[in-house]
Amino acid sequence: MKILREHPSKQKKPVSFWFLLPAAVAVILLLILPHWSWGAEWIFAQGVFRLVSVPLGWLTSLLPFSLTEACLVAGILLVLFLVIKGIVCLIRHEKKQKGKEKRWLVRIAWMVSCLFLGYFLLHGYNFYRLPVSELMGLSDAPHTVAYLQQVTIDLARRASEERGQLEENEEGCLELSKPISQVLSRAGEGYSHLQETYPFLWGVVNRGKPVMLSHWWSYTGITGMYFPYFAEANVNIDVPHSSIPATAAHELAHTRGFAREDECNFLAYLACSYSPYAEDRYSGYLSAYILCSNALYEADQEAWNEAYAFCSEAVRRDLQERNRYWKAFQGGVQEVSTAVNNGFLQAQGQEEGVLSYDLAVELILRWYADQALLP
Repeated sequence: MKILREHPSKQKKPVSFWFLLPAAVAVILLLILPHWSWGAEWIFAQGVFRLVSVPLGWLTSLLPFSLTEACLVAGILLVLFLVIKGIVCLIRHEKKQKGKEKRWLVRIAWMVSCLFLGYFLLHGYNFYRLPVSELMGLSDAPHTVAYLQQVTIDLARRASEERGQLEENEEGCLELSKPISQVLSRAGEGYSHLQETYPFLWGVVNRGKPVMLSHWWSYTGITGMYFPYFAEANVNIDVPHSSIPATAAHELAHTRGFAREDECNFLAYLACSYSPYAEDRYSGYLSAYILCSNALYEADQEAWNEAYAFCSEAVRRDLQERNRYWKAFQGGVQEVSTAVNNGFLQAQGQEEGVLSYDLAVELILRWYADQALLP
């Protein structure tokens, strides 16, 4: 008796799950690296990350505009187009679409899986590298509130001294003397000086990218964002000028393989203080003053008042400008954005979440002590 065999084209192919392989590799490493900082440092941060991210960052930094922003806008338009197209296909009941859906789903799954692995190779694993304090050999002696006050006063003095020679707008607040694009293009010069002593700060991305939709971005409360897939440091340029150089330096720290926000805040202050430009130095000192001042206020309000007295009138105007600016953007969008950012940081092993930004104070105090910066 003859057996009729189904035509090969009609036989069902077994479901392939190879698209899970990149994501599986990422998850396995994610389980290992938090407990193996040596591997995260030398294999990924100073190995894989540099091999992939450095040439990528060099290419994207040749463009003066934010490639991240351009792709975001294009992506939104593409999603809208696909949604509309999908609705039209459903209305028409196109039979040709049957069978294509599975292939499209598999392709999307491959893309998501590869992007997941790519994120960790280009940024995520850097959360588990050796702490910057260990790489720089900073001492870990505890510091008193009195010492915090002395450092805060010194930062107020340095900021006031730098501020005295800078330009102002009609409201008496800092106004950058050069176009913002030029200020962002020189943002990495402080790192160029630092890497002579600390080679692990080497990098090729020295330009911050201006975000054209910055005003709307401010509703999220974000001043800057590092996009690992382009190794691109994006900067909100709608904010008061006093914060722009420090924000750019912060995002450039990410391009050099540092993912922890507290460490990037510290490195931003350090890079700005080594900059040959007074505006950048002022922005760095001011950002460090704000961090230390907030910590001092929580510890001792009387000590905070004494430290605040060392801020010049010009510095106080800049601080007030910042408060006015961000007060105008307070609302539900900013609260949601903060909650999302908090959840993301906690998922990366930063248990303090957004509060980890304040840990930069400890690094500043340790740097002051080791460098004997207090008069």
